[in-house]
Amino acid sequence: MKIAGIIAEYNPFHNGHAWHIRETRRLTGCDYVIACVDGHFSQRGEPSPFSKWNKARMALAGGVDAVFELPALFAVRTADAFARGGVAILGGLGVDCFSFGSETDDRGILETFAEISEKEPKSVIEETKKGLERGESHARARGSAIAAYLGLSPELVNQPNLILATEYIRTIKNLGMNMETVVVKRKGGYHDSDLGEFASASAIRAALMHDDTDVISRCTPEASRMFAVPEKLHEMDDLLLYRLRSVSASELKNLPDVTEGLEHRLFRLCRETGTRSSLLEAMKCKRYTYARLSRLLAHALLGFDKEMLAKHPLPTYARLIGLRRGAEPLLKELNRRAFLPMMTSTADLRDDPIFQLECRVTDIWALLHDTVSLRMPGRELTEKFVRL
Repeated sequence: MKIAGIIAEYNPFHNGHAWHIRETRRLTGCDYVIACVDGHFSQRGEPSPFSKWNKARMALAGGVDAVFELPALFAVRTADAFARGGVAILGGLGVDCFSFGSETDDRGILETFAEISEKEPKSVIEETKKGLERGESHARARGSAIAAYLGLSPELVNQPNLILATEYIRTIKNLGMNMETVVVKRKGGYHDSDLGEFASASAIRAALMHDDTDVISRCTPEASRMFAVPEKLHEMDDLLLYRLRSVSASELKNLPDVTEGLEHRLFRLCRETGTRSSLLEAMKCKRYTYARLSRLLAHALLGFDKEMLAKHPLPTYARLIGLRRGAEPLLKELNRRAFLPMMTSTADLRDDPIFQLECRVTDIWALLHDTVSLRMPGRELTEKFVRL
């Protein structure tokens, strides 16, 4: 039995995702595809308008055989941590091959980029410092430095999927995972606003925010559409600002990725602004990207800190949240192969710190709903396992 793995957000599951799954099956000849999917907050620190259970339903209807959870502790993080969490889960389950999308499917470029990222030449370090001195973010300065070293266009290197692809390759090597890698060239841009057949998830979410519900029928697979119903969420301004204004600057310093005195800037500006968007606008500059700052605010809201991240560098379990009917042989094979504990019941996870954080994240996400029944806590413990 050959098993392929994918790491994704499916926020929502769209035509590009379905195409990626089909290409993965074609290129690998695999018998089953499993997906490791994030939950209620994205890598960019934004709440998802789709519950993790509906993400699982969309994925299963769209061609995936089993859906495992990427815990928030790794999902709401920088590219290296996001990759480490997903690769550790897929590798720990014993998948044979790992398929990922990228703006380029040139394996040579990806492998070289990964090698340079792992052990940066002196010239790359020096060029990165120059970029930082010009006020560029670290990610852009480093990407441009590597692009110059390789003689490539900075626009090619500073692409979100390519950066993640590089981290996947690095992580597989560093963790010693015995997985074949398969690169599928992405259709459409990550942040393209076009709403054609292969619209990006960000373009679909933007359309949904403007009540364009027809975008679902245009941009998602027919089998998944009935589950691609966004949940109405209100802004998290009050929750976030209450949290930020209730702690000291020294406590803010303990947030992940806070360096260079950023805690003082955050401490001051959260008292000079009244919404999350205005706070982000006030904090944003060339040095700090929107994604980094948005993630920082999510860490503050959700209760992430540096100590927690240091204590839990890798996932301690693989939680199965959805299985396609007829894929029972896959489950039996994973039980045989997996060296990471595979969980289908939350009863055995109650004392696990990573799962306890997951419960907190979902309970906070619940408070972004207006419907009373959806605001209740404990959904991680009561939501039924998805079978489709």
